[in-house]
Amino acid sequence: MRAQRHTYDLAEVFEQIFSAAPWPMLMLGEDAAVLGASDEYGHGESDSDLPLRARAPHYLASLRGGPPWSAAQEADSVRTLPSGAQVHERLFLRRTPWGASLVIVDQTDLRQLQTSDLQTARLAALGFMVAGVCHEITNPLTSLHSIVQILRSEKQPSPALLDKGFDNIAVNVKRILDISRRLVKFSRVGDEPRYGFAVDEAIEEALYVLRQDDLLRDVELQYLRRDAGLKVFGNTGQIREIFLNLFVNAAQAMAGRGTLRIETREAGPMVEVLVGDTGPGVPAEAVGRIFEPFFTTKSSMHGTGLGLAISTEIAHEHGGSLSLRHTGSEGATFCVALPRERA
Repeated sequence: MRAQRHTYDLAEVFEQIFSAAPWPMLMLGEDAAVLGASDEYGHGESDSDLPLRARAPHYLASLRGGPPWSAAQEADSVRTLPSGAQVHERLFLRRTPWGASLVIVDQTDLRQLQTSDLQTARLAALGFMVAGVCHEITNPLTSLHSIVQILRSEKQPSPALLDKGFDNIAVNVKRILDISRRLVKFSRVGDEPRYGFAVDEAIEEALYVLRQDDLLRDVELQYLRRDAGLKVFGNTGQIREIFLNLFVNAAQAMAGRGTLRIETREAGPMVEVLVGDTGPGVPAEAVGRIFEPFFTTKSSMHGTGLGLAISTEIAHEHGGSLSLRHTGSEGATFCVALPRERA
C-alpha cells in the first residue's frame, strides 16, 4: 500500500510539473527508467514525432555518463523524424528526489535562423567585396575614360599628346591588372617575381598616377630623401599599390587641399617610408580598426575599407609592415617598413 501511495503521489507531482512546463519532459528513476513522460499526461503531444518514451534511449545516449547522475548537465541532440526532417534539441538534466528530470527544448528554428544569418553574412561580405573591387578600379577607369575622350576630341592629335595618352593608358591598365591580382589573392601569399629596386621608383610611379587623376592639383608635395638610392627587395607593382593607397587616402583626408609629406630613410635592415598629411587625423575610435578589411571612416562614395587592408597584406608578404605612426588634429602619418635589398 505504501508503494502504491508513493506511485500515486509521484504521478500527481508529475502532472503538476508537466502542466506548468512549456517544454516536453521525462521523469527518470535512479536507474534511468522512465517514470513518466509529459505527452502521456496530455502535454506536448506531436502526431509527426515519436512518443517521448520511445525517444528516451536516444536522449540518454546523448548525456555524459550513466545513472545515477550526480550533477546537473546539458547536452545537444540531433534526431531524424520519420519524415526525414532533422530536429535539433537541447537537453537539460536536473537531479530530483526520485532520480532526475530531463527537459527537451526544440532548437530547430533557432538553428535554421543561425544558418540563415550566416548565409546573409556571407552574401553581405560578397557584396562588400564586389563594392571594394569597384572602388579600387574606379580611379584608373576614370583616368582611362578621360584620356580616351581627350584623344577622340582631337582630329589630329600631336605625337606628344599621343605619347602621353598611351603612357597613361599603359599605367592604368597595369594598375587594374595588379589590383585584380591582389584582390584574387587577398587571403594568399602571392607568387609574383621579386627583385631589388629603388623605393623612389615605386613612389614616383604612384605620384604619377595621382597627378594623372588630378588629385594633387591643390596639394603641396614635400618629398624628403634622407638616404638617396635606397633599394628594397620585392615586387614594384605591389609596393606601388601600398603608396598609391596611402597617397589617395591622404589626398581625400585633406579634401584635395593641404600638404602631403613623404620621407624615405634607412632603418637598420629595413627601409622606412613615412607618409603624412595635414588632414583631420584618424578618429580615436577608429585607430584600432583602420587596417581591418571593409572598415572605413569614409562615406560609401569614397571607399569600402579595402585599401589599407590590402596594403597591410602586401607589406607583410614582403617581410615588412604598415603602421599608423602618428595621428592628431594636425594630420596622420603612416610608416611603411620594407626589407632592404640583400647584397
